[in-house]
Amino acid sequence: MKTLILAEKPSAGRDLARVLKIAPAKARSQAFLEDERYVVSWMIGHLLGYAYPGEQNQAWLRWSFATLPMFPERFLLKELPNTARQVEILRGLLAREDVGEIIVATDAGREGELIFRHLYDYLGCTKPFRRLWILDNTDAGIRKAFAELQPGQRFDNLAASARARSESDWLVGMNFSRAYTIKGGDKFSIGRVQTPVLALLVHRRKAIDAFVSDPFFTCTATLSPLPPAQGDPFPAQVLAPPDFAGDRFKTKQEAQDQAVKVDGLDGVVATLEQKDVTIAAPLLYDLTALQKEANAKYGFSAKQTLDMAQKLYEAEKVITYPRTDSRYITQEIFKEMPQRLAALPKGYKPLTDLALERLKTHKTFACVNDAKVTDHYAILPTGKTPSSGMDQRLKQIYDLVARRLIAAFLPAAKVRNTKMLLDVDGQKLQAAGKVFLDSGWLVAEPWRKGDDVVLPALEQGDPIHVDATEVKASKTKPPSHFTEKTLLAAMERGDFETPGPQAGDDATGNGHGESESGRETALNSIMGLEDQSRPAPAVGIGRPSTRAAIIELLVERGYVRRDKKRLIATDTGITLIDFVESTVPQLTSAKVTHVWEKALEDIAQGRDDPREFIARIKQFTTQG
Repeated sequence: MKTLILAEKPSAGRDLARVLKIAPAKARSQAFLEDERYVVSWMIGHLLGYAYPGEQNQAWLRWSFATLPMFPERFLLKELPNTARQVEILRGLLAREDVGEIIVATDAGREGELIFRHLYDYLGCTKPFRRLWILDNTDAGIRKAFAELQPGQRFDNLAASARARSESDWLVGMNFSRAYTIKGGDKFSIGRVQTPVLALLVHRRKAIDAFVSDPFFTCTATLSPLPPAQGDPFPAQVLAPPDFAGDRFKTKQEAQDQAVKVDGLDGVVATLEQKDVTIAAPLLYDLTALQKEANAKYGFSAKQTLDMAQKLYEAEKVITYPRTDSRYITQEIFKEMPQRLAALPKGYKPLTDLALERLKTHKTFACVNDAKVTDHYAILPTGKTPSSGMDQRLKQIYDLVARRLIAAFLPAAKVRNTKMLLDVDGQKLQAAGKVFLDSGWLVAEPWRKGDDVVLPALEQGDPIHVDATEVKASKTKPPSHFTEKTLLAAMERGDFETPGPQAGDDATGNGHGESESGRETALNSIMGLEDQSRPAPAVGIGRPSTRAAIIELLVERGYVRRDKKRLIATDTGITLIDFVESTVPQLTSAKVTHVWEKALEDIAQGRDDPREFIARIKQFTTQG
């Protein structure tokens, strides 16, 4: 009997065939490879999707409140037109009498599991299967995964979580999108994750649009130490009398008057505050952390970073599985660190030598924690050296991953934060800055030092001279629009709440003859939010692998636009969120999405029943 190996993509399937040294006994096919032991084929991503409402039930072809809510008795799957041929090929392969077992080699995650389970169920297959869980896509990593094949049933809970996620997204998305479209007279799209994220962007734009700037003036002085003190000139802010509590002046004349009082005069360091701070080495990258860093440093969108990381994993094979939400490695993987560091390209050698030396003397590192690694560990470089001809942007992503690996095993950085209060003829000035006593891990990521002011080594009572003063006009600034980095950070933390109107605050239109406050209480009860003072679960919004897609979806649907690095809600996006918040504000609540995401994780860990979860989603949809 032969074993059928199913990969997620053609490139992955061909890699598996190469590592297994399959010498085809039959002519090569564009759809599968085969020898005496194995048949290797692939899925081409999602081959199947849930049917649209009218395909699930003909009565739902009619867009009417009378057909809502739409709850399929059994979710029907349909073949996607572009990949229907591959479905037929896999149907034949799975039915072959000489195929006795399946090895599932889709991506190691919730969606990869769903891709296979959907096909397996759709084709009515009953053949036994085992799971190939690949985290390191190098040849050595693939061989290791084959040596550690796991029973397919071990991932039943993960599959149940994937189905619950997919079904709940259909229930919420299809029902509420249709309801708001019917009621609003325009096509609206609602999503479990996309709507709270859009609400966050909408409220930020509203805060910025409503902001009224107040003008003010500042006076900056350039000071020099006087003998016996030594050091370079440094800036200080002239403080406003009479209390000298701040550096803002209401008028230009006030700032200029204060400048005259100190310009060209001598003074002293009146007080000196210094605090030594230790900055621990950073954790390794998960996908979201990598996306944030790439956006801040290179301006890459979350999707661009994900696509490039996936290429570095699949095609270049120079980093490990990128769609991870862990920033830790296990003790077992930690044993490989000397080899992984030594395998980095020669250009990193001065830095890798530092890390390798420290690995000899230290055995405890913050990023090594078995308890914080579940299905995946952090993103790491593999033992393969990147090709010199690799695309520049791919090199930049690889460089971030390589430098972070080094930084994680270097010592903490030590910084001395300094604040000086200076007295010049009874007037007060303030200077603040820092001195890096030990760069530590910052030698691997030097851009993190920023542009902080470096002050001379002065002591209390040391004399200084005011060389010059400069008055500048300014104004108070509104909150900043989100960038992909800051939005990803908010999605990762999941701690944002939108301040929109709550049901019961003069909201109308539920059509059920029920008081809005009662409806609000019912919806909160369904989602486990009866106690509003209770903090939301510590779960982010969306998954690391889907956050980029959520941002792209909002842009594609015209709810958000890009302005360089900034993400700005459009008027259409504002209209939608205003509409939702006046009717079912829970749809814009991050706290509700927290609860759903936590439940999905609990299902994956066997701590929650997917049937009960779907029942709660249906109840929420009905009440909403």
